[in-house]
Amino acid sequence: MNLTLFSMRNRSRIGEVVREERRARGLTQGELADLSGTGFNFISQLERGKATVRLDKLLAVLEVLGLSLFARSGTRTIELERREDLDAD
Repeated sequence: MNLTLFSMRNRSRIGEVVREERRARGLTQGELADLSGTGFNFISQLERGKATVRLDKLLAVLEVLGLSLFARSGTRTIELERREDLDAD
């Protein structure tokens, strides 16, 4: 089951998903930053679609939130999936 699809150019959608998942887990931006080894400013900018997203930092944040990132072959679309959805397959 897909959580969302978005274009790589749509950073604000990435931020919306991160914010929704962070809040669903009851985490503050500071807590997510600490757990992911990033910084508060990065999380804040990521959620507002303002951050230049480095893949290593994005993957660290997604790991904490229990999300995985997949690229669709032949497109500019990537998928975010919840890990429990992957385990069910």
